[in-house]
Amino acid sequence: MTTNSINRIAPDSALSLRCPDAVIAAIPYLLGFQPSESLVIVWLSKNQVLLTLRVDLPPEASSGDHMELSQTLAGAATNTAADAIIICVFTAATSDGQLPNTSLITKLMVDFYRLGVGVRDALLVRHRAEIGSAGAGGSDECVRWWSYLGDDEGDATPGRVLDEQVSLYVRSRFALEGIAALPGRVDLEHSLDPDTGRGPRVDSLITEITKDLTKSLDDFKRAGSKAVSGALERWRRESIDALVALVVEPEGRELSDRQVAQIVHSLGDIRVRDTLLWHLVRCADRHAPFEVLVTALRGAPAGRVAPIATCTSICAWLLGDGARALVALDRAQVDDGEYSLAHLVARGLAAGLPPAFWTAAMAEVTEEQCRIG
Repeated sequence: MTTNSINRIAPDSALSLRCPDAVIAAIPYLLGFQPSESLVIVWLSKNQVLLTLRVDLPPEASSGDHMELSQTLAGAATNTAADAIIICVFTAATSDGQLPNTSLITKLMVDFYRLGVGVRDALLVRHRAEIGSAGAGGSDECVRWWSYLGDDEGDATPGRVLDEQVSLYVRSRFALEGIAALPGRVDLEHSLDPDTGRGPRVDSLITEITKDLTKSLDDFKRAGSKAVSGALERWRRESIDALVALVVEPEGRELSDRQVAQIVHSLGDIRVRDTLLWHLVRCADRHAPFEVLVTALRGAPAGRVAPIATCTSICAWLLGDGARALVALDRAQVDDGEYSLAHLVARGLAAGLPPAFWTAAMAEVTEEQCRIG
């Protein structure tokens, strides 16, 4: 499953998705990639996108049995407070006499009715390559759509061509936000792959940093536990200041191996990690911090991935990029299946919680509380 929460689209813009063409053009950017064989549900409140949820499209034969999907949707309905949804089916499948997956759409509409959420539209979306015509599969003029709620009796009818002007405007608005769409989910997953060339260098530097810190703390042991505690607190303050400068207020320069090592090593301390997250919540523009975290995540050696991957996931979640949030979270859980913060984030994403959930949670604590635990 892919979830993606968006809360920064102005209600009076074309991105408030007032027509099917705007919805279809926006979905790849809301998800971070172009979906295929997918069921996508866009949750709306007063025409503003609250949440975009993607699941693998179930086979036609099993579309009558979707208990797990219904439970996921019920959880999202509870948490999003949406007043309407738009359902989109992206598939190359065909069906004689009616639109494919009609029985699934019918059951979903009944489920949403029971949840008190209105279905604004239900759309079937195909690219030209999927319907056998000439031309490149991904360009806007190649996209056709049908409505399950309209007078489209079957996909043998021509359908409607995606409005090029609406699509161009939607793309330009996302471009202004710095949001791009990758060709597919695999491409999105690869964007967070380990940097195999940098990893060993960073690992060596982290070993060096750890030895230096251990030696420094050992020197204070002769003066007693208070001296050790004070030295550790000084290291935390210095680490937090360094991470705020590197991550929250980056100057746009490429990170060095030592800077990546410093970020990855420092986030292994829970207090440093939580204080950085406190700053990220209050950051006006999280796009640059996200890119820094991704660079550090890709350079993190095995065994040290979970903290940086979880922080990257939370930053993506705050940006409304649920797709990358899940990819980063996968890396955290593969590296350390017991990492507690990763489990917390996983539960939030699975429940379809919007970014405001994390912002509200962090608003309850002060920076000092994060620093001292």
